[in-house]
Amino acid sequence: MDRAPTTTGLKGNRDFVILWLGDMGSEMGSAMSNLVFPLLGYALTRSTTQAALATTAFYAAGTLVRLPVGALVDRWSRRRVLLISNLASATIIGTLAALVALGSASIATLVVAGLLAGVAETFFSPAASAALRAVVAPQDLAQAYTRMQARHHVASLVGPPLGGALFAVAAALPFAVDAISFAAFAVAVSFLRAPLPAPATTGSRRLRADVAEGMRFLWGQRAARAMMIWGGILNFAVTYVLISITLRLVRAGVHPAAIGAVDAIAAAAGILGAAVASPYVRRLPTGTTTMVTGLVLAAVIVPMAWTTDVRLVGALLAVGTFLLPANNAGIGAYLSFITPDAMQGRLNSAAGFVSDGLTPLAPVVAGALLAALGGRAGVLLGAALVACSVVPLLLEPSVRRLGRPAEWAPVPPAAST
Repeated sequence: MDRAPTTTGLKGNRDFVILWLGDMGSEMGSAMSNLVFPLLGYALTRSTTQAALATTAFYAAGTLVRLPVGALVDRWSRRRVLLISNLASATIIGTLAALVALGSASIATLVVAGLLAGVAETFFSPAASAALRAVVAPQDLAQAYTRMQARHHVASLVGPPLGGALFAVAAALPFAVDAISFAAFAVAVSFLRAPLPAPATTGSRRLRADVAEGMRFLWGQRAARAMMIWGGILNFAVTYVLISITLRLVRAGVHPAAIGAVDAIAAAAGILGAAVASPYVRRLPTGTTTMVTGLVLAAVIVPMAWTTDVRLVGALLAVGTFLLPANNAGIGAYLSFITPDAMQGRLNSAAGFVSDGLTPLAPVVAGALLAALGGRAGVLLGAALVACSVVPLLLEPSVRRLGRPAEWAPVPPAAST
């Protein structure tokens, strides 16, 4: 049975504010590190393919352990998972910062750090989603996810240019700041008033059975299933495009701070989109918003094939990014709404496994195709993949019928067991 949230409404919801601020700080640090990983990899190897290995390791680790992690999060105290995963991330990234500062880092070091950081992040994500569901009332979920999207874009605005600037000063600095951000979030977790215990147990079942139950639940929700398949293709394609653009700019001799500014321009559009997203999430059908977002993203990527001007690339990304807060908030709130508390971790992990399953391949594919085809053909291929991602949405009638949050219907109890 679902636990009641600690308070109704986001105004004055202390636990929500703690989660929002803590997650923004750690995400800002991660935004710096994600930019710096390929920059440092290229500096160490002078190879675009090897430069992408650490980022690939981060995504691959999360994909490999995501499903069992979700089942474990549904068995453990969510507060404890949040605390330990943040402390683990601080230790991993802090150790990497020390090795880089001492001149002892290698591409193997980056890959190992990426693997370990990916595992820690995989524990954090479903626990944070379950915690949000526990402290926010169902009718406030769409607004809460909209604000979480704003946090994401603020972190994306500040993190990349700051990471590029710090990397230009000293390669270890972005990682050191990232480690501090994770440690700060661990401290913030201790101030949460909500107990966030493990959900009510459903018996001493095997881990494999719990994992299978989460996947069956997701696969039984036709609209959610179609959106996650769309997300799987889209996330691979967009990650591939972004890595291709970053490495293309690196090869063109663009300063790291200027490369970070590309993400900053897009993030500024994301903040603007998040600022106006809440009424759009409430008033527009969630399914329609998702389909429009995919088509617009495909359209804005095409012109990037003909330029390495950071201002133009940033402006094009901004157009697509403007729609993402409303889209992502709607999908996230919908998944949380239809999922029982006892299955929040498993559903989050199952959805992430489907939507992010192909993403680990994107950095290496981008590096290899950049070397083999050149930047223009590679970016055009990415645009084609983004366009193709919309097909599962168009083929699923329940997505086209998925309306506004006020029209969402809860899943019958029999469907959640």
